[in-house]
Amino acid sequence: MPSNSESGGFLRKLDEGFRAAGIAPSQSIICAVSGGPDSTALVLGARQLRRRYGNLVVAHFNHLARGQQSDGDEEFVRQLCIQNEIPLHVGRAGRITPTLDENTARQERYAFLTEIADAMDADVIVLAHTVEDQAETVLLRISRGAGIRGAAGMRPSRPITTTSGRDVNVARPMLDINRTEVVEFLDSALVAPRHDSSNDDWKRYARNRIRHRVMPELKALNPNITNAISRFSEIMSSNLDFVETLADEVIETASTNEPNTLMRRHVAALHPFLQAEILRQLYGSVAGPDSQLDQNHIVKLLTLISQGKSSRYHLPGGVLFRSDHQHFSVYRGNDSPPDLSPYPSPLSGTKVLPIPGSVDIGDGYRIEGAVSSPATDFGSDAACEAWLNPEIAVAGRLEVRNRRATDNFNPLGMCQEVDLNKFLINAKIAASWRDRIPLVVSPSDGRIAWLPGIRPSEWAKLPSDHKTALHLRMFVDHSEDTIPDGVNP
Repeated sequence: MPSNSESGGFLRKLDEGFRAAGIAPSQSIICAVSGGPDSTALVLGARQLRRRYGNLVVAHFNHLARGQQSDGDEEFVRQLCIQNEIPLHVGRAGRITPTLDENTARQERYAFLTEIADAMDADVIVLAHTVEDQAETVLLRISRGAGIRGAAGMRPSRPITTTSGRDVNVARPMLDINRTEVVEFLDSALVAPRHDSSNDDWKRYARNRIRHRVMPELKALNPNITNAISRFSEIMSSNLDFVETLADEVIETASTNEPNTLMRRHVAALHPFLQAEILRQLYGSVAGPDSQLDQNHIVKLLTLISQGKSSRYHLPGGVLFRSDHQHFSVYRGNDSPPDLSPYPSPLSGTKVLPIPGSVDIGDGYRIEGAVSSPATDFGSDAACEAWLNPEIAVAGRLEVRNRRATDNFNPLGMCQEVDLNKFLINAKIAASWRDRIPLVVSPSDGRIAWLPGIRPSEWAKLPSDHKTALHLRMFVDHSEDTIPDGVNP
């Protein structure tokens, strides 16, 4: 093993990386080890830090893509773990794939790592990405048109969902360590790591093209290009943290009682960049933290929010976006859609509203009426309250029912009646809501006096010289015992 003087710098940085990734001494850690220089240095360094991080195991996945070389990598890792008394878990691909692409290989490794994490109830999966890997990742993402999230590069720690649905942190404690430091540490430890010949193939693999063709050209412009790109990614990461914090605050303010459902008015006026982050967070909370939306999906969703129309849009991973004039939500397509309506289910018939008194209109909603002094401060729930002419109550009662095909409505401020359905369409009331609105009507002629949450009628308005008013209110009854119909609340 290396001496303290030879390994001190590497171990100090590695320990700082563990701390920056939020890894606690009590946590169980899986080190992903391929046998290459970076992951070999990671596990040997973690082994020397065992006093702090003692609950350590190694996981190695054999892709079977390079024949005897792949088997040699597996044997190297096995002997490394035996010599250092570290438990080892080995996984193998189901079939030999000589032309394995990068994305498939990554998916296979992550599936194996999360399976091991579930089996041993591990808290953290540790990967050996270095500062050079970070620079290559940022360049690769920028070349594909990434935004701030891609430019922020790989983060020291992020959650990933296992097959059992459990969240495990994926940590990268070596993002401030360069390959020269890795080689020096391994040389001092007298360990010769494996070399993956596929890392030399720059024609087949995009990352290798960045490493062997692009980075040398950039170093000719700036010999310190690796650290420069790393600083750039840190700045982008800090900016992203700020935007994510703002998005969290908006989501908290705009949330409704339905999961992953926001009030549109809290979001529609924001800058599109912040709107996009809110959408990404909503989508991630449904599809999983490792899922992402591409820019085409974001642009489409921003358009739907701006329009404020009733709409549905399919997103990757079986996720649906649904919106109307007041709300939008993200949910799994096989789940029941969120109930965005501010109204109860349709009534089975006509209900009597005694004055004074209240009536149960279903789903915990009630409408109550009483004669009182007219309000001067209408408050934040004024749309669900109305102060009307007390003389509209016939024999101390009104009626509550849903709409009929022949209904007309004389909206407050208009001198004539209009077709109710056309009025609701022009008022941008969602089609799914229209049959649920509990209309308050006159029992004598059926004329609509009030559309709760929308508008009272002109004919029922309170005259300016009246000292008393008929106060109507629709609300959700949160009391444990339902108030019987006709009884003052």
